[in-house]
Amino acid sequence: MSRLSDVQFSRFAEMEAAKLLTFGRPRGVLEVMVPMTDDERRDLEAHIKEHFRLSAALQVKASYVLYRLGRAPRLQKSFVVRPERLIEDPFFFFYFFGFMDLETMAYRAPVFLVPSHIVHKEAVHELRGGLIHFNFVASMDPASKDRWRPYACDPSEVAGRVVKFLRAQERRRRVPLGRSAGSIIVEPGTILATRAA
Repeated sequence: MSRLSDVQFSRFAEMEAAKLLTFGRPRGVLEVMVPMTDDERRDLEAHIKEHFRLSAALQVKASYVLYRLGRAPRLQKSFVVRPERLIEDPFFFFYFFGFMDLETMAYRAPVFLVPSHIVHKEAVHELRGGLIHFNFVASMDPASKDRWRPYACDPSEVAGRVVKFLRAQERRRRVPLGRSAGSIIVEPGTILATRAA
């Protein structure tokens, strides 16, 4: 009998992350899509339903092996990226790191939702042969105080974190309109142009 392939594992790890975004609390608030190609290193995109102008992209990095260092199990995920393909968007590109328990066929707590620029700065990395080699290592101990603890959460909380983030970005990007502008906008065929922020 053949073993589980890396392609099978990666694909279903991505689908499990999509499930967390859809069924996590608040349930059904996020619309999740899988890009047709992976040219831009986006495994998943999520936006609040009917607010599709603002979306978060996720790169899913999962492992089905935990390592021990002392008493606490550690999640370790190594990956390589060409420097020109690094996405440094501090707002809309995240890494999702998780341990997929093959017995329960689900992510085990905690999982880690980390903005890309933090991973690129804080994860161990080095340039070798024209590629950046990253090594993400995080403690699975809930009492840990390692550098990744602020980004750790229960799998059921991932959706809520993404929703909170997207709502905050929506508020940040809203253009305040004066009373006169608001009354003009309701006229059919009117387009409001404003200066860029």
